[in-house]
Amino acid sequence: MRYSIRTNLVLTYLAIAILTASLIYLLIRLTSDQRLKTLLLEQQISEIVDEVATWYEAEGGWDHFGEYFKALHPLTPESRPNPLGQPVQKPLTPRRGRHGVIDDQKRVLIRFLDFSDREIVPDAYLVNAVAVVVDGVTVAWVVPDDESGISLQSEELIYLRRTDQVLLIATTIAVCGALLIGYGFASLLLRPIHNLIKASEAMARGDLKQEIGIHLNDELGQLTASFNMMSHEVTKANQRRRQMVADITHDLSTPLQIIAGYIEVIQDETLEATPERIAIIATEIEHLRRLVNDLDLLVQTDSKTLSLTLEPIDFAEYLPKVVKKYAPLARAKSIELTLEPLSALPSVQGDRERLTQVIGNLITNALRHTPESGLIQVIAQYDQNRVHLHVRDTGSGIAPNDLPFIFDRFYQADPSRNTSGKMGLGLAISKALVEAMNGHISVESGYIGQGAMFTVSLPLYIG
Repeated sequence: MRYSIRTNLVLTYLAIAILTASLIYLLIRLTSDQRLKTLLLEQQISEIVDEVATWYEAEGGWDHFGEYFKALHPLTPESRPNPLGQPVQKPLTPRRGRHGVIDDQKRVLIRFLDFSDREIVPDAYLVNAVAVVVDGVTVAWVVPDDESGISLQSEELIYLRRTDQVLLIATTIAVCGALLIGYGFASLLLRPIHNLIKASEAMARGDLKQEIGIHLNDELGQLTASFNMMSHEVTKANQRRRQMVADITHDLSTPLQIIAGYIEVIQDETLEATPERIAIIATEIEHLRRLVNDLDLLVQTDSKTLSLTLEPIDFAEYLPKVVKKYAPLARAKSIELTLEPLSALPSVQGDRERLTQVIGNLITNALRHTPESGLIQVIAQYDQNRVHLHVRDTGSGIAPNDLPFIFDRFYQADPSRNTSGKMGLGLAISKALVEAMNGHISVESGYIGQGAMFTVSLPLYIG
């Protein structure tokens, strides 16, 4: 049979309470009889010591002490006489246990064990003896009997029975209290778990946006916070997925409509298939091909199936050749494109073709957002572990709210700038390729109109 977590917790608390209460009960129950006998023995010995001291102070010797002692401890309770013969109206309990008394010469005054009157007792029998001191001088010794010689009277047995009853009541109260406290604590402990279950079921039904209140600063609180973060990220991912589908649909539909329109009118012989019209169709087909290739590249990076050829790349020789390809585009837009490498750059480890694609994406992106008479700087630096390539422009810049998402797929900081074939995949592809080469890419921007700087960091080649 399977029990709920609450039931298991309550049963655990109950089992602990029963075990603890039972151990305490048994410990007290098994030792109370002996402890009571020990207490009675201590009281009796203390009383006998006082009686022996009183006799010696009054008489100064031990003549007739035996008769006096037996009179003080009769077989049944009666009034206690004092050494001078006047009765003291204080009832006595009969003596229990054979306690012995010896004088300072260790001669028996009150018999115990098998010793006779006036017999000298060896020291071995005096281990537990209690000294009777009068005016700083030991005048006698009281040798106690052990607890086994003490029998409990009816009043004392009644006390033990009542003690047992109190212990049983206390044990029952403790177990019931543990049951109630365990149930309440289990409910409090499981409340966030129940909230998580309800929220998870809601997410399973399609309601992805869930927020659970955090009331505890413990592991369950951390679990709740993680769930809230997961729900938030899943909601964002779902929104991005929907936006991605819409963007892909839009970017696919535009060239397809153009191609379909031209083919339709050519088939109807409304228009002739001139080289210019065929070139337009070819351009849109190329657009579709690039889009499919970009999506396929992202799929490969996600599944870790992208094939890379990592090799040493001499940056000092390689970088000027790549930047030079984009000089005509920069001149056409009246933009100054400069390269500022160090005189000697170390080799990096990367895929030459994919790195060229990344640098091309960054320069093209800078050209797209830099106005005429602007400046684009390609700067190369290095430290002990990496080469850092910066692409800095004086273009439109990036708003702070857009910076965290600039490398997200299909994200466009300014949708109005979107043109055919520019779906927001370039920076996402660049990030995926750089990370596949064990590198890192980042972006900095002051604000709108203050330009931006993209930085690619690649590991040094270690031959």
